[in-house]
Amino acid sequence: MRDSKGQNLVEYILLIVAVLIVCILFFTTGPVSQSVNSALNSMLNQINNINSEIKF
Repeated sequence: MRDSKGQNLVEYILLIVAVLIVCILFFTTGPVSQSVNSALNSMLNQINNINSEIKF
């Protein structure tokens, strides 16, 4: 009985690790990554535009 509980725990840990790896790969190489990069570039461009308009 005890071995099966330990085996279940190992299986759950492996499942969680596999899901995390798939999520990391999806978010770093998929279309979500392109959307995040374009949003960040847009925000940085707006900050640079505002910064260039401010006169000290």
